[in-house]
Parts: sequence; C-alpha cells; structure tokens
Amino acid sequence: MNLNLDLNSWIAVLSGAWLAFYILGRWQFSRVIDGTLTMVMEQGRKAYYSLNHPTVEELYAGLQPEWEAMIKKKALFILHKSELFPVPATPAIVRERFNFTPIWMGAYLLVNGIELPAAAELQEEIYRIAKLAKVKNVAKP
Repeated sequence: MNLNLDLNSWIAVLSGAWLAFYILGRWQFSRVIDGTLTMVMEQGRKAYYSLNHPTVEELYAGLQPEWEAMIKKKALFILHKSELFPVPATPAIVRERFNFTPIWMGAYLLVNGIELPAAAELQEEIYRIAKLAKVKNVAKP
C-alpha cells in the first residue's frame, strides 16, 4: 500500500476533516440551544403558575445543574465564536458563547409571555431587551 500523498490530497483530507468538525460543532451547538430554550420555557411555565413565583435569579440558579447535565448529554464540542475551530462544550464556554444569563432568561420568558419578578437592575435590563424584541405588552419599569 502506497501512502505517498501529494499536496492537493493533503489539502483535501484536511479540508474534509475541518468541514466534518464544523458541521458537527454547529449541529451540537444547535442541539444545546434547542434544549436550553425548551428547558427554560418548561421551567418558566412551572414557576409562573406556582403559588410562590420564584425570581428570575432563583429560577436561573435552580436550572444550572440540569442545564449543565443537558450540555454534557448533547455536545462534546462546539465551535469557537470565530467558528474556525472546535472547543470543548463545557458549561462555561457554552454559557459565554450562548450568553446564557439571568437577564437573557428573563427577557426570553417575557418575550414569550411569562413575566417573573427580578431584582430592580435586572428588571430594567430585561424590559429593555424585551422592548428591542418589539413586545407590545411590556410595561415600563
């Protein structure tokens, strides 16, 4: 078996490997996003209809262990924000790449019709983001 490859063959092999990592990284990141959105909506509905409404911060803190476990199940790696190379799908990296914060979560829930209480500084930012999404029934803080 002759393993002599010319430059064009090496470029094709490396490009193919990069393309495979690119496609798999995007696919895994979209699985994490879909799982996060589903989880936030499910838990947000439960919190909204419970007798004692937890704050956005409490809901976010309560979701963390389940969210981190979901990341480990759905992704081994995602693409770096430059989308040129893969990075491990650790909760810290995914949180930074996806911007998964209490402010994001509160705004996402509000845009989808679920308003939970939050600290004053967070509430202002949540309303500001929801207004950018052109939600008509957002009250002014």
